[in-house]
Formats: sequence, C-alpha cells, structure tokens
Amino acid sequence: MYPYYKVLALGIALVFSSNFQKASAQSTWQEVYTILSTNCSGSNCHSSNANGFDVSASSADLYDALVDVSPTNATALGKGDKYINPGYPARSFALRSAANCLSSDLSVDDTETPAAHEGLAPMQEQEIELIRQWILYGAPETGTVVDKSLIDDYYTNGGIAKIEQPTPPKSCEGFQIHMGPIFFEPGEESEWFQKYDLNVPDSLEVTGLEVYFNDESHHFILRKFLPGTEQNWPQGLTPLNPLTAFDSDKDYVMAWQDNEDIRLPNGTAYFWAPGTSLDLNFHMFNYHNEILPGEVYLNVYTQPKGTALKEMKAKLINSTKIGVSIGGLPGGAITNNGQPLTFNDKDGSKNISIWTLTSHTHKYGIDYNIFFQNTDGSKGAQIFDGTYNYRQGFDTGSYDWEHPPIAVYEPFLNMTDTVNNGTKPNGLMHEATYLNDGPSTVGFGFTTEDEMMIFYMQYVDGSFDIPTAPVWTSTCATETYTNPCLKTGLIDIASNTAFDFDLYPNPASGSVNINYQLENASTVSLEVLNMLGETVGSLVSNQTQQVGEHQYQFDAIATGVYFVRLTVDGAVSTQKLVYTNN
Repeated sequence: MYPYYKVLALGIALVFSSNFQKASAQSTWQEVYTILSTNCSGSNCHSSNANGFDVSASSADLYDALVDVSPTNATALGKGDKYINPGYPARSFALRSAANCLSSDLSVDDTETPAAHEGLAPMQEQEIELIRQWILYGAPETGTVVDKSLIDDYYTNGGIAKIEQPTPPKSCEGFQIHMGPIFFEPGEESEWFQKYDLNVPDSLEVTGLEVYFNDESHHFILRKFLPGTEQNWPQGLTPLNPLTAFDSDKDYVMAWQDNEDIRLPNGTAYFWAPGTSLDLNFHMFNYHNEILPGEVYLNVYTQPKGTALKEMKAKLINSTKIGVSIGGLPGGAITNNGQPLTFNDKDGSKNISIWTLTSHTHKYGIDYNIFFQNTDGSKGAQIFDGTYNYRQGFDTGSYDWEHPPIAVYEPFLNMTDTVNNGTKPNGLMHEATYLNDGPSTVGFGFTTEDEMMIFYMQYVDGSFDIPTAPVWTSTCATETYTNPCLKTGLIDIASNTAFDFDLYPNPASGSVNINYQLENASTVSLEVLNMLGETVGSLVSNQTQQVGEHQYQFDAIATGVYFVRLTVDGAVSTQKLVYTNN
C-alpha cells in the first residue's frame, strides 16, 4: 500500500472496526445456541442418541459438534457441506435443513430432508436469519457479530424488500454466487469484503460475469486471490480495512456500479485455477429511512477448459496523486475553492490489446479521460472520454460519477500496433477533474465524502483478432430452471413474470395489498398458496374481469412463506410473500 495513505487509512480503519462489534447482552453464538436448544430437543430431534449432534449438550460441546464438522447425510457430505461451514450459509447443512427456504440457496432436496424435523414447527424467520448472519460473519464462538435487534426489527416491522434471486446459469454453463444479505440501518454507509472459496476441483475458463445487486449500491468489485494468499484472510464477512484495501495479494477481475451482464469476446476467458478463492467487495449507502438488506447475486458463466484462445486479464490502476502526506497535512488534496482541479498520472502498460476501459471517482469527480502515452512521456491520442455514452454513441456533456461510461473495443485496441497517431503507444495516461464546492478540503478516502482516481481495464497480452465462429457451443441450452423453494408438495409453483402485479408490503405483518391492471377484458384467478402447495386463500376464481385496476387484500393466518399466484387468460405469474409476526 502507498505509504502516504497510512495516516488517513488508520483513522478510517479504527472507525470501521469499532462499528463491527455490536453491543448485545450475550455473544451471537449464545443466541444461536438458545435458538437451537429451544426449537429442537427431545428424542424426535437431535438428541444424544440420534442425528449427528446433540442440541441438549453444553454450549461448548455443541459448537464443537457443529462448526466445521462433516454431516452424516450422504448427499450433503457429497456436496462438501459442513453442519456449520464458517462464512458459507449455503454450504451449512444444519442451516439448510432448518431454513424453510428463507432463500433459494437455503433449500434441501428429497434425499437431504431430515426425518428428525418432521412434525416440528418451523423456526421463525428472524431466528433462521440470525443463524445465517452468524455463519456469514464467520460463525465465531465468542463475540457479538450480529445486531439481533436489527434482524428482529426487519422481520417484525418490515423494511426494504430483498432483491429477487435471478435465474442461475444452466448446469453446463456455470454457477451462481450469493453474497449477503447484509442488513444496513437507515442512513448507513459501509463497505464489506468476503473471501469466497470456489470449491471447484478443476481449472475454470470463465466467459461471462452477470451481477445483480441493490440500486443503492455504490459498487461491487470482484478480485481473485493470488495462490496461497487466501490463507491470510479470515472466513466470513469483514469490514473495510483501508490499510489492506489495496494490498497486492489479489488480482482485479471486474467492477460494477450497475447491474450488468458482461460476456467476454469469443475466444477469450478468465483462467481460474483449482483452489481459487475470490474476494467479494460490496459498498452500500442506505438512503432510506427503513432497514435495507444488501445482496449480490453473481452468475459466473464458464466453458470447458482448453477452449479459449487467449486469457482475458484485468487491471485496476489506482492513482497516487490524490492522497494525504505523512503527518496528515494535505498532499495532492482537492481544495474547496470552488474551482475545477485536474490530476494527471501514468500507467506503463504496453504490448497489450485492450477490450474495455472505465473509470471511478466519488461525488466530486466531474470528468475523467484516458490517453495513449507518447514515446517522450507526453499525452497522445485520447481513447476514453468520461462524458461520452459509448452504448448509445453520443456525448452527454457531463460526467456521471455514479454511473461512469464503459468503453468496449471490438476489435480490440491493439497497443502492439501504430494506433497512437501512427506510432506505437508507450503506455497510458489518465486525468481526472474534480470540483469541491463543500466546506472542507477533500483527500483520498473510501466514502463518498472522500475521493479516488481509478480506472479499470480488461485486456489480453499481445494482439488478438476475435474469431467469427464460436469456439464452444453449449450442450445444455434447453435446460429449464425450477427454483427449489417453489417446488412444494405435489406441484411446482413456477416463478415467472408473465403478468406484472404489485404485492405490498412484503415482508408483511398485517394486510397485504395485491394490485394488478388489465388492458383487456380477461379471465382471472388469484389465489394464495402455502409451502405445501395448498390453497389458503382464493380471492378470484376463474372470473371474467373488465379493463382497469383491480385491488384485493389478504391476511395470512400464520407466519411463514406463501406464494401469490395470478392467472390471466392462462398466463401464470407468481410472487413469494413473506409473512412475519404482528
């Protein structure tokens, strides 16, 4: 890390680390222990004589029997699960088997369903969530790592709805990663990291990365640990530590400030070796006056190893020009005189072919440009304009720091050739312009009140021409996906959006409003089903309804997960409804 960041970074690190430990009467593990021993005890559940572990054991003994211990269930064992896998809720069999599909990655198949749970009332959703959060934060035996009151508040009084799980890649085309949820209090801004072991035995060729996260997110950055360096990092979520944020033990892969599906050019792929661990970096600002569950779903698309012709590489170039000098005095700071201030810096990349370029500043950034570097070190041809909309092909006239443009070069921008006004580029130059009209001088930092000067680049070594014929064709393109949490009883409740309708509030603790708009006279059915696929509310039954808005209310009998199914002229749409305690 650059030495003159140390003073500022240390202060920020202390703030973030102090916010990490939440005040509570007892440790989070003790809260989990109480939930387990209360909900599951006796001979028909987990006792000293059955089912792998004994919930009536002491706190210390039960922790040792659960955490990082392989399950007895053969299917879960074959998946590589532990009863509790620190940092990985979806790989924790004890949680999956009790979670009642709180999310789709917390489900079990028919061969995993524990007989010990038959006839038992499901845990409350806030209890399941507290266990998930404890695991997500590394499942420690001591210390308070989860704010229980925040979880209880969300599931009792409601908040911003969780984002819907997107459809994952097909079985031969990749897999899905889920980060979160992380619960953000109203007005909270914080940044989190998670080491994520891919748990794959063979090399991967990654051809695409598709991300979904909350609109309120400032960014999601994906990095890859260099071989062996992941051992230096703990399992589970960790808060931002500016002292290590720019450590050189990780390679940059991709960054997003919007939901986007990025597919690599034909013939290229990221090469991820066996044992690779990813670094997931999520920065959120909750602008709402309600609790916000922040989540990331990342679809990773792959092809068989040995298919790609070129390895796609990535680079994050962080300028040292904005910083704080030793002693805390402004050094390269952005003064608050109301006048634009421009910084210039260089990068020595040569003999590569660039696929994409994009930039990153915080709210004081008003422009960002990237150029080739001439042989004498001067500024050459411009290759990135921060005010230009590359997708739609026009200059917007202003730089949008929250949604900077992404320049995609197909064919690649070949720096091995004379593309710099008839000469070969001797590296890159970048410049960023800032306007500080606030009350204080601004320096380098990790919040939106601070600043950065960064650009990202995707490239291959040497020159490369994109093949016109596909180098690989999917062998499972006709597969369909059924959400395991929508497969209940004897029926499959298809999750789809054939016809839009509003369902609010959700989660709910009182009456739920269901609204839909008909553009034509239609035959309509509207019903509510429980997790067994049984109809618990029939609001409209095969009726002909006229054009216009139609409104209904539903009151659940008990807490739990329900499905609202709307059928309009045979087209079916389903939404999940979460019902909490009053």
